[in-house]
Amino acid sequence: MKRKVKRKNRVLISIAVILIAIATIVIINAPLHKQIIPTQFTAGEKMGFDLGPGNLNFGQIIPGYSASREIIITNTFDSPTITKIKSSGAISEYIIVSQNNFILQPNESRNITFSLFPPEGIELKEYPGQITITTYKD
Repeated sequence: MKRKVKRKNRVLISIAVILIAIATIVIINAPLHKQIIPTQFTAGEKMGFDLGPGNLNFGQIIPGYSASREIIITNTFDSPTITKIKSSGAISEYIIVSQNNFILQPNESRNITFSLFPPEGIELKEYPGQITITTYKD
């Protein structure tokens, strides 16, 4: 009977250790900050700007031409961070980010350029998407 109790206790302790290890890994790898920025452009017959705040909009662009927008990313944490940038949605196959997966020291800022290259022949319509900027502890 004592053997069964000892074995059961070992199994419970092993499960607890595994759960603590998994929780620690999840907490360590969790992002410090995540920002989602709506973005879009319209493929059209004329160029047009959209400089409204809050979004990363490129306005209307003639296919075959390009446009760029810039943002500043600042590390406001007390330790170095890694910044990862990802685009998604219909816009993602036409957008290029100047830098990605970079380290910022505390209070360091970096200008990031988003360039858009819609090719000739694409359908004249709106191409929405989003930019996700995720910050992790280095």
